[in-house]
Amino acid sequence: MGNKRITLILEPISKRINVVEGSTVYESLLALNFPIGALCAGKGTCGKCIIRVLDPNPKISEPSEKEKKFLSSQKILEGYRLACQTKIFRDLRVFLTDSLVSRGIRILVDADLESLGITSNEKFHLGITSQLCKITSADLSNPRNDLSGLFEGIIERNSNYKINENHTLFHVNDILYNIIKKLPHIMRKEDGVVTAFFRKLSLEDPWILYDIDAGDKINKIFGLAIDIGTTTIVGYLICLKTGEIAAVSAMLNPQVAIGEDLISRITYIVKNNAIHKAKELVINAINYILEDCCDKAHISISCVKDISVVGNTGMHHIFFGITPEFLAVSPYIPVFKAPINVSAGMLGIKCNPNVNVYSPPVIAGYVGTDTIGCIISSKINTYDKYSLLIDIGTNGELVLGNNEGLVTCSCAAGSALEGAHILHGMRASEGAIESVKIDRNTLEPSIGVIGNIKPLGLCGSGLIDTIAEMLKCNIIMRAGKFNIKSEKVMKHRRVVKREDGYHYIIYKAEWDKEQYQKNINDNNIKEITISHKDIYQLQLAKGAFLSAANLLLEMEHKKKESLEQVLLAGAFGTYINKKNAAFIGLFPEVEQNSIFQIGNSAGMGAQLFIKDIEQRYLANKIAYEIKYREIASLPSFQKEFTFSLYFPHYNLDRFPLIKQEYDEIPLK
Repeated sequence: MGNKRITLILEPISKRINVVEGSTVYESLLALNFPIGALCAGKGTCGKCIIRVLDPNPKISEPSEKEKKFLSSQKILEGYRLACQTKIFRDLRVFLTDSLVSRGIRILVDADLESLGITSNEKFHLGITSQLCKITSADLSNPRNDLSGLFEGIIERNSNYKINENHTLFHVNDILYNIIKKLPHIMRKEDGVVTAFFRKLSLEDPWILYDIDAGDKINKIFGLAIDIGTTTIVGYLICLKTGEIAAVSAMLNPQVAIGEDLISRITYIVKNNAIHKAKELVINAINYILEDCCDKAHISISCVKDISVVGNTGMHHIFFGITPEFLAVSPYIPVFKAPINVSAGMLGIKCNPNVNVYSPPVIAGYVGTDTIGCIISSKINTYDKYSLLIDIGTNGELVLGNNEGLVTCSCAAGSALEGAHILHGMRASEGAIESVKIDRNTLEPSIGVIGNIKPLGLCGSGLIDTIAEMLKCNIIMRAGKFNIKSEKVMKHRRVVKREDGYHYIIYKAEWDKEQYQKNINDNNIKEITISHKDIYQLQLAKGAFLSAANLLLEMEHKKKESLEQVLLAGAFGTYINKKNAAFIGLFPEVEQNSIFQIGNSAGMGAQLFIKDIEQRYLANKIAYEIKYREIASLPSFQKEFTFSLYFPHYNLDRFPLIKQEYDEIPLK
């Protein structure tokens, strides 16, 4: 690349950025920390980073062979390109398509856990408290220093806060240093009235002074709970006086720009020595979420006094700037397991630098602090019933057991349920087809779209619905292939053969326009289909979850009948149609009324760590008592995984409750 600077104009956000001549659009967006939906880290293999060049005679690189694979010649003539393949040689204006820019991520704020006997009216033990004090002015007769005046003011109001028996001599540590820097002005702002803030990291610890603010701020105490998902980062702002959620903010994890899943991100980090870049991406995202939450709650960022963070082991390590390199190679060992408490200032989070950032212990391998959060919030460790908890995501975690003990494992489910590797796939945001029903007689679909607008693509819940319905209508067989022996299927207008095989047309603009005549948006999506290749991507994901669950049961010497209930965690686990998920065999069979959708339980666990420091002790106990199982090394893994690719499983006897519904569906 040369050193000449040129201008890249991004529409529809009307942003201008200076870039180096010869760089790709993808590289330019990545340098801007833009959350790009390029799931292959810019290798040109996912086809998701579609842009449209708006200039009539642009000076850019010629279309690559990779682009021709994803874009038709007509699309290229219309200006469509892949951001990661398009090099810029002079000023350029591009339009960021819906596949590249999130239209607003749908998140779950809470879930109804009452059916599991979980209520929120419990007594919490806060790790943060505040004290109002009055600092008297020094004078010539008593020229004591400002910090001693602060200590005297605190002790005068509450003798329990014994800062130091002799506070004329003390050691200034990092915390006191940050207080001292702002003390002179704060103590003189509100006629000497100061709010002092104290914290402790466990119930047994003494209260430690760690922050001050001018005036009466004793009720302005908030905590931020963060769930760092591989795909989405969610922040919950908690009012510590009431325990209520004051605001929620979420965004696409900007690390999708360096890889769609954890392994690809680790590969990028190792290859490019990019741990600092990867950390910067997530810290910048959290700073945005912090600011957004505070804006929504109409509070100052200085009111945030505590932060908790959960995520899988890879996200956990990257967040703390620790290399995840050896998670990717056998025996998949994390750098450390213990809980961690570090200052926000050390991490680069833009709040009071003394604010403590807590994360519970990881468990092992890829089973991280998010799983601890799931266990804490779901209370699976207290159940009498033998239960399976599945946190459905790009990196899936499973917990099996009850109050007699827990075992856990992880599985690489991939990102098909997030829309990756699906021809018309997208995340669960505005414009995504989220539900599908196919008429068994006419084979015509009815669809539900997030936002009730003209559809843009198909998200994970819509993908599961479509495949379940195609099975029920005999459009596809249990092996996932189209039923070419059915004349009714092969002659239907919605079943077409393309270069890459058969497709079922879920939406076609000219056929289905009446449904959206009152909600037309400006997208030019003419057709949304599902192909055999798409179906196979779902099979890989559902096969990973089902085989992992079956192998966990096998390792614990439990029969399939031993399983009494299934808990589906994560936002995806909440929005899917649980009946269709059971029908395709996403998890082992239980009665429908024993399947519970418990929401973002990892995020709820992060909230509990903010509201109740006793939960941090419980997290330590769970992390060191739970048994971790490595299933991929089992001799039976490959066989069980292969059988689990079938709908619902190669052996229908494993699904006796729905076996009869499959009697008319061919195996292959």
